Amino acid sequence: MDDFNRNKKIVQERKHRNEEKRKQFAQKRLETNIVKKIKTTMIGALASFEDGFGHLWGKDIPEDQLDSDELKFSDMWEEIRSEILDKGNLQIRAAKDELSEYETDWNMYQIDFIKKETR
Repeated sequence: MDDFNRNKKIVQERKHRNEEKRKQFAQKRLETNIVKKIKTTMIGALASFEDGFGHLWGKDIPEDQLDSDELKFSDMWEEIRSEILDKGNLQIRAAKDELSEYETDWNMYQIDFIKKETR
């Protein structure tokens, strides 16, 4: 009976370790997906702004061919773009900090097979 109890304890410890690994995996997966979505939102918004207003700073024109107004707008855009990315990265760090305060469980894909009665 002593072997049985020892083996039972080993199995329970293994189950506990596997459950902890699964929770860590779920936490990391959620964090990765949220960060990816925030970055996609930031970069997409910047791209939309560049598409709409890029003509002001001579987007896609070599720098040596820009006039003084385009150079001024280009400098302004680089400063604003940098600020937007900094603020977005700050929000990513805040989201990661917030997520670390929660216990996460992933309800993975689940398929239930139902056995048909055969006659």
